[in-house]
Amino acid sequence: MNQATMNRIPVRLSLIALSILSINSLLISSSAHADAIELQPIIITGEKIDKDIKDTTTAVTVISADDLDSGQIKNAKELATLAPNIVTDSFDNVSVRGVSGGGAATGGVALMTGARARVTTVVDGSTKDWSGYNFSPVSLWDTKQVEILRGPQSTTQGASAIGGAVVVNTNDPTFEREAAVRAGLESYENGNLKYNVAAMSSGGLINDELAYRIAIDKTEGEGWLNYDTSGYSGDLPNLSESDSLNIRGKLLWEPQSTPKLSVKLTLNHLKNEGEHASFSSNTSEGIATQTLTIADSSGALSRVQDSTENTSSIDVSYKLTPSITNSLIISHTDSDIYADGYGYASGTTTHTYDIQQETNSLENRVILTPTHSKLTGVLGLFVSNKESVIDATQGVINIDTDYKVETTAIYGESSYDLSAKTAVIAGLRVENENIDKTGSFYTTTEVDQDIDETYALPKLAITHATSKITTLGASISKGYSPSGTYINTSGDVFSFDSEEVTSFELSSKSDFNNGTTVNANAFYNDYKDYQALSGFTIVNVESATTYGIELEAITWLGEDLEIRAGLGLLKSEINEYASNTSNEGNQLSSAPESNLSLGFTQYIGENWSVSADATYVDEYFSDLANTDSQKAGGFALFNTSAQYSFGDLTINAYIKNVMDEDAVYYRSGATGALATVGQTRTYGINAIYKM
Repeated sequence: MNQATMNRIPVRLSLIALSILSINSLLISSSAHADAIELQPIIITGEKIDKDIKDTTTAVTVISADDLDSGQIKNAKELATLAPNIVTDSFDNVSVRGVSGGGAATGGVALMTGARARVTTVVDGSTKDWSGYNFSPVSLWDTKQVEILRGPQSTTQGASAIGGAVVVNTNDPTFEREAAVRAGLESYENGNLKYNVAAMSSGGLINDELAYRIAIDKTEGEGWLNYDTSGYSGDLPNLSESDSLNIRGKLLWEPQSTPKLSVKLTLNHLKNEGEHASFSSNTSEGIATQTLTIADSSGALSRVQDSTENTSSIDVSYKLTPSITNSLIISHTDSDIYADGYGYASGTTTHTYDIQQETNSLENRVILTPTHSKLTGVLGLFVSNKESVIDATQGVINIDTDYKVETTAIYGESSYDLSAKTAVIAGLRVENENIDKTGSFYTTTEVDQDIDETYALPKLAITHATSKITTLGASISKGYSPSGTYINTSGDVFSFDSEEVTSFELSSKSDFNNGTTVNANAFYNDYKDYQALSGFTIVNVESATTYGIELEAITWLGEDLEIRAGLGLLKSEINEYASNTSNEGNQLSSAPESNLSLGFTQYIGENWSVSADATYVDEYFSDLANTDSQKAGGFALFNTSAQYSFGDLTINAYIKNVMDEDAVYYRSGATGALATVGQTRTYGINAIYKM
């Protein structure tokens, strides 16, 4: 970072900080008219130790079970786009503050390179594989809370978290009997239908000692995309069909003879078949009609998957003393990802992707939470072993890759109260990765990669409570994604360096104890060797920066009307790019300069409520060259819903994309160009019965 850039940081952040304080002041005065609404503190878990949201400087959006039960949003990645400065990216991944969550590469290039995701997804303490992230979406049925953390989370989460983290906590077993069923239907503009059924049962097996919970979620039918196959001569399956199944089972053992011990076993099965990417042809007609054209020549590539992911984990918690708890999580994930692609060339040519991956991990945390002490913290050890075998065919290209990744890390974070109002937070992660990778291309060109790297990832923050309502904070932290070696489509061996970011952040968290909350963050990220996709090659951009502001607010007008708003402002710039100096000064890809949301829920009597939400996403580029033909964004979406509750029965009816807007999230200029498009107008209804 040069001196001129360093000089600009304090000025930008100071102006943003003044804006945050002004917004808080306005809401303090306006919320005085709202009737008191008692709410529980919001506790986040994504930093490996339970924290009140006001005690962290991290930008985090928390969605509770009450906002998930309606079934309008069914997977975690779609849910993440509710947060400021997060948009949908290629392959239905998300981009956070201009950083692609799926990693520098997607599709076939991701298979060749093993490029890591940049936004990690953690479900019940277990991190999902990068392949599972793309092919096996996380179901939200019977979920307690979802946390969307923005900015590098590498100090606590390690690799694959340079952009942020999505943390999903599902409901645990209960000793009291409870059950629920849900049935739903969605109808799209093309006349297709999808059906959803879900069920949950929980209760005690041994009184106050052993409990279980089972949750099942199944969706099937034909989706909202259209397919033109008139120019394709080969055999095709029904490209619109998809079928997904998620089965999760938990056992909780809390032996009365050892009250300090708690053991939880979790088994999760994901099965996804059929359509799995929201692609249309990158033409005006293709985007306007949400149509993907499949042809023997000059057509796009369709994708049909048959993927299975099984995860098992055991979580052992033991209270060593009233203030010290040891938490151990051991998990095993077995992924079998298979996808067929049809198109590009001859009707008889099939693109296939076959990924076999096993991951074993162990994480042990010692958590210090004394009741009357100035010091709290967590000390953790993380060990994982991942073995992957990738066998892929792209036309005449054969990719055969085996790789092993061994990761060992020790990390810690502690908070020390300097005074009754001020606390300093310090964290450090030291992580070693050993990557052993062999591969071939066209069965002739070979790559043999052996990388052993150690990363130090510090974090330093300070919080200050200006009152019982508002806490201000500032932090600096580092994040990284590992390096790699691969063979590109020309048969040449390439390598790319690890990327690093230094992140500066200011925060303001306010809870007015009457239902009004205001959270704001300002950030500045300095990237070194930023990994980017150029054609079918991963390159390093020597220097890039992003900075911006995020604001989320919820307030009540009277007892029955909830108002919510969100704002994300983002600036990104390529500062130095030796491989292509013409791109210097350009924006990063998938980095809209603004996105905003506004919504309300009106409660009517004891049984009814109606809601409406509007979201706007500014225009942005899908490539580093900032090509006009690869512009995306520039759309506004409107959703509305109505809910009726009577006793244990709740019925939700909704319309998504009321105006049937042609939303475009990503546009590719390559052969068989694709566009990632948004859902057409959708009518849906869900009925939930809780017992």
